[in-house]
Amino acid sequence: MDNEPPVTSAAPGQGSVIKPAAFTPASGKAKKRRIAVKPVAVALGTLLLICAAIAWFLFTARSVLINTQPPGADIALSGKLTFRLGEHYLLRPGSAGLSLSAPGYHPLETELQISTEQNQTFDFSLEKLPGHLTVTTSPVTAARVLIDGRELGKAGSKLLDISAGEHLLEVVAERYRPHRQTIVIEGLDIHQQLALTLQPAWAEVSVDSRPAGAQLLVDGEAAGLTPLTAEILEGERDIIVKLAGYKAWQTTLEISAGEPLALPPIALEKADGLVMLTSRPQGAGVTVDGQYRGQTPLELALPPGANYQLTLYKDGFEPAQRRLAVVSGEDQNVNIALQAQLGQVDVRSRHGDALVYIDGRLMGRANQMFSLPARRHQVVVKKDGFVDYRTQVLPRPGLEQVVQVSLKTVEQAKWENIQTRITSPAGQVLKLFKPQQDFTMGASRREQGRRANENLRQVSLTRPFYLGLTEVTNAEFRKFSKFHSSGHAKGNSLDNNKHPVVNISWQQAALYCNWLSQQEGLAPFYTLEKGKVSGFNPESTGYRLPTEAEWAWVARYRQGSMLKYPWGPTLDPPPRAGNYADRSAAALLGNILVNYDDGFAVTAPVGSFSADAMGLYDIGGNAAEWINDFYGISTGLSRKREVDPMGPPEGDFRVIRGASWAHGTVTDLRLSFRDYGVEARNDVGFRVARFVE
Repeated sequence: MDNEPPVTSAAPGQGSVIKPAAFTPASGKAKKRRIAVKPVAVALGTLLLICAAIAWFLFTARSVLINTQPPGADIALSGKLTFRLGEHYLLRPGSAGLSLSAPGYHPLETELQISTEQNQTFDFSLEKLPGHLTVTTSPVTAARVLIDGRELGKAGSKLLDISAGEHLLEVVAERYRPHRQTIVIEGLDIHQQLALTLQPAWAEVSVDSRPAGAQLLVDGEAAGLTPLTAEILEGERDIIVKLAGYKAWQTTLEISAGEPLALPPIALEKADGLVMLTSRPQGAGVTVDGQYRGQTPLELALPPGANYQLTLYKDGFEPAQRRLAVVSGEDQNVNIALQAQLGQVDVRSRHGDALVYIDGRLMGRANQMFSLPARRHQVVVKKDGFVDYRTQVLPRPGLEQVVQVSLKTVEQAKWENIQTRITSPAGQVLKLFKPQQDFTMGASRREQGRRANENLRQVSLTRPFYLGLTEVTNAEFRKFSKFHSSGHAKGNSLDNNKHPVVNISWQQAALYCNWLSQQEGLAPFYTLEKGKVSGFNPESTGYRLPTEAEWAWVARYRQGSMLKYPWGPTLDPPPRAGNYADRSAAALLGNILVNYDDGFAVTAPVGSFSADAMGLYDIGGNAAEWINDFYGISTGLSRKREVDPMGPPEGDFRVIRGASWAHGTVTDLRLSFRDYGVEARNDVGFRVARFVE
């Protein structure tokens, strides 16, 4: 750079070039510029920032007052800038940790939630630490200490960690009254002391006896020998003083604690002598000096120093007497044999192999003489297949008695015990019938008025049965079907309560029978499917309709022959023979009995006319009657006898038997007349039947 030629300059416009001259610093390096910082300015700036921060904190902080119970608890805040002014703290909104502590209290750790309100107050209560207690007792130290019903320990021991506050203190010791009081536990880990004096629960009782040395028992427990002063617990106590060879002395005392009691001297009486008295046979009555004391075997307690007159007596035996001396405290066993007074009893029976039991003991077979003590005896005579015969006899010395035994078969006894009449739940009275008869149903072809369905049939009836004396009435049927009405015939009512129920189907009659069975708790006779009768149980003893054979037998069978009309063999009925189509029904019916007037145009109250020879009412009149059997026609007289027939197994119709208020011809007034149907009619009712159980 130093060898370059110097720059020259020319005036403008003369074509010369102006070139810059190079500058070279004296040191050969370029110098940097420095900023001068003054300390006073820095300090002033820092002070301004601090003041601004303080002003910002004071402007945004909130005043917080923390009250504690107990007062003066140590307060420590964490997690936030805090400034304390006296009792107040300046804190910005948000969450801050708080720790509280005080001597004798549980420390508390929690969080404060500072809101945006300018002044805020928080209250905190510290929980006291539990306290401790020592209870001492006198004069006894073995006492149990309970706080609020819970046993915590024994008297004299330190009971730890009892919560501060009011508690129920109980101190319990044997033979001392329980002590109860309210105690306040201070807590704060303070150990409290309590000294108690327990009150005795007994009284001193002085007991003496003559002679001395007797044992004293209090409620069955030994307390010592007399004379003595015993500490007996308060309350009602059983006191016994006893000494060998003497009668025990006994009383009940009401003991009050702390109140001494002295009993008067007790004079003990010598003990009775014990006599164990037996006899042969046992069960003899015993009197001592004429006073009844019981039956042998018997234990007698008799005072000593006397002779006693014992008398034993028993039916059938001679009285026995014995003199007896008794020694105090001595046991005696006395056995006396009684001498029997005998009578002769002859047991007679046409069944000589029957067994005879007397007073439950087998004595042999019938048709022999028995010698028995002169007292009452139970005699039972038994034989297989027969009901036991029972009687009582009282033999007399020197007098022979005869017991004539008539044994009955089980079947005979059964029928003797069966009721001859029963009453249904609806009030119908049924009579027992035991046919055991062979007879012929139907009518001869030569009989006037006979119909083709009355073919002769040989029948045997063996099953006993009950049959209603009367037809079922409207009132009785309405117990089953409340709103049933039997209606009327051209204005003549059929619906009076005592008139036979009519205008019911066979189905309704069968369901009524099942209802009666249900009321009496019997198995129903008719089986149902979907509320309709689908069959029957021939073994059932429930209520039912009579079979055709039963109806024909009770209506017609009289001493080996079959009755033609209800009143006899000829057509014209006598006056008051029954309710049939008569002159009073002329306006209602076509065929009537022109020479007969029963006084009723339609049905009559049941039982209005006399009963027949079987005791039945209206069996051939008033209302015709539904029968259990399906309707069928036999083909002539069968050689095979039907036993207890119940009709064909199936069919479309049911049998109807008997005439009614609407019948008045020779055909339908006959008892062999057979009708059929299933639907309701105003002249058809029914009566109920049952097999015997």
